[in-house]
Order: sequence, then structure tokens, then C-alpha cells
Amino acid sequence: MKRIALALAIVAAAGCSSSPQQKTQPAPQPASYAPSYAFDMGSSPVGVIPSALLRDATRNKDVEVSIEYPTRGTGPFPIIIFSPGYGGSSHTYEALISYWTSYGYVCIRPMHADSGALRDTMNDLLQMKPQDSRPGHRDRTKPKPDTAARNRPNLAEAIWDKEREPQWRDRVRDITVILDSLNDLEKTYPELAGKMDHANIGVGGHSYGAFTAVLVGGAKTFSNPPVSGGDPRVKAIVAMSPQGVAANRGLTAESWRDVHVPAMFMTGTRDYGANETESPDWRRTAYENSPAGDKYFVLIRNAGHMTFTGLASGLGDQQQPDRTRDNPMIDPRTGQVLNGVPQDTSNRGGMVSDRGTFGSIRSISLMFWDAYLKNKSDAKALLDPVKYAGSVEFSRK
Repeated sequence: MKRIALALAIVAAAGCSSSPQQKTQPAPQPASYAPSYAFDMGSSPVGVIPSALLRDATRNKDVEVSIEYPTRGTGPFPIIIFSPGYGGSSHTYEALISYWTSYGYVCIRPMHADSGALRDTMNDLLQMKPQDSRPGHRDRTKPKPDTAARNRPNLAEAIWDKEREPQWRDRVRDITVILDSLNDLEKTYPELAGKMDHANIGVGGHSYGAFTAVLVGGAKTFSNPPVSGGDPRVKAIVAMSPQGVAANRGLTAESWRDVHVPAMFMTGTRDYGANETESPDWRRTAYENSPAGDKYFVLIRNAGHMTFTGLASGLGDQQQPDRTRDNPMIDPRTGQVLNGVPQDTSNRGGMVSDRGTFGSIRSISLMFWDAYLKNKSDAKALLDPVKYAGSVEFSRK
């Protein structure tokens, strides 16, 4: 399987808003310093349990999760619990999750209560005015061609309005239920027996999921009531597109003072939120306000908000197909073994067009997990700001 080394000192091509008129950017070339971490999948095929239900007696509900695990190697493997962004499900972020799994991790994604809410919010905003449904006018259930573009700022604001406590607490509780249920999962699913390393657990998340991850890592909201879900079983966190200081999230400069676990905060130069103030610099404040000690900030050139999902643009649920090459994996939706497919579909609308941008996200996050969940000294040595330039801004404290 051809492996493409992470090129860290080159300018990545735009990942979010490329157009047919733009010149095709040259493929990333190896830098003078080329880590042994690759963009491509690892050596292990990926096994999938598409849906498992975990009972939470406290809330009298089931938490649905999907589980991916390496089918090669004896284990036990460290565990990564990944919290999707607002409206995401236990089957989104597949290109990221399957990548980590193929390098020797058991990855678990919860179906939070807000799953599917993004689609509903979009549909509400994209409806036409009532008078447009009169005879001779367009069907009000079909948005005008420019409606999506005009309503994008409103959509972002609507998402902020819906991401409120007690939903924050509910998401944190989902993570706790997963942590409490690891033994039960091994008993229920023989394929997981002996595969999960309960002593090395990380929690990651993107966007709203990053908010969940930092709360589990020890952050606190100064809301009424305050929310914090710090759990000693969690050894490290990765927050992709994290939130900065925000009154409507109960986040102050003091919110991160108890994040003592190793943490990586990742964003991109195009990673903007509901308004211009929610910028990459705003996201950086999560890192700046965290106490020193195994904290990392990564800014990836041309990465936008949806780049972390595997999507270059848009707000739909289309997933980024992974380039599995010769590495077989199992489609979580069908259970079918994929033998080197899906093929390269990078030219399809909404897909990541530059492999380097998303590849950097995958590779650098894997370095972090390897350093703190597998205690690999070579991986930790790569988490050094002096080794990064150009397309990746890297800080450590």
C-alpha cells in the first residue's frame, strides 16, 4: 500500500471553497522533515459494530453508539470516544474514525440527542414565505436557488441558539454512559473481548463535540447551573474547531483552568463560526487559557470548519469516502467488506479536494493519540513546534 508522508512545510491547497476556474494545486511534496505518519489507512482492516444500545437508567433512555475496532493484532487497543458536531450521528466522520482504527484504536461514536437536528434546522430556515405558495408561485417546500446562501448566517445563529444547557450536560452524560459500559460491551460482543484497553482512553470531538470533549477533560461552564464532566478515566482529549470565550456557552477565561489532561486544540485558517468574531484566533483562546503541560495548538492552512468532518463545504450529511487503497474495511451502513473501494472521489461536489489538508488533520491527531494513549516516545518527539512550518502552525506549552 502506497503511503504518502505528511508534508508539513508546504502550502496546502484550499480545502473549502475551490471552484472549477481555480488552478489545480500541486500535490504535497515531502518536506525536509518527513515524519513516518502517513495520510493513508493503517495496516489493520477495520471491523464495525454499526449499532449498539447502552442503557442509561439515570435518564431512562438508551444511548446508541457505533464501534470500530482493528481486526488485526491481539490488543488490547486504546479507546477513543469521539463526539460528533451538532446534528452529527454515530456514523459521521467515517474518514477520520476508520483511519484512527486502522492504526490500532477502538473508536466509539455516540448518537447524541441532537443527531439529525442540523437537517431539521436547515429545513426550517430554507422554507419559503407563505405567499410564495400561491398559484403561479414556487412550491414553498422547495427553496429558491439562492436561499441556502442567504440563510447561511441565520443557520449558524440558529445552531448557537439550540446548543444550550441542559443539552451540554446531556452530551457529557452520553460519554459517561459509554465509559461505564465498556465491560458490558465486551460481554455482549465477543469480537471486542480483550481488545479494549480500559486504562488508556481518549475523548475527541469536533465543533459541538469539541465542547463536549473539553468538558469531559475538566473544563467548566460558568452558567446557571455550571456544567463540568471531568472524568479521571479520560487520559487525553482532542478538540477540533473548539470554542473560545463565549458568554452564550458559559465559557470565561477561567473555564479551562482545570483541564489538566494532555489536550490538542485544532483549527484551520478558514474555520469560522456563526459570525466573524468566531475566528481561528477565537478558537485559539481555548489553548491559551488552558494550564501549561502537554497542551498543543494546531492551525492548518486552508482548513475550514467542515474540513474536519471530511467535507470541504456544505452542511449536509454527505460523508467523505476514504481512499482505502489495498486496505479492506467494513461499511458501517451495510456490513459489507470494501476491497479497496470506494475509489478516489475527490472531484465530487462537497468533497475534500486537497488530500494534504485533511491528511494533516488525521496524521497530526494520530501522533497525539500515539504519544499519550500508547506512550510512544517517537510520536511525542514529533509533537515539536520547531519541526513544523508553512502549512501547519504548531504551538506547545
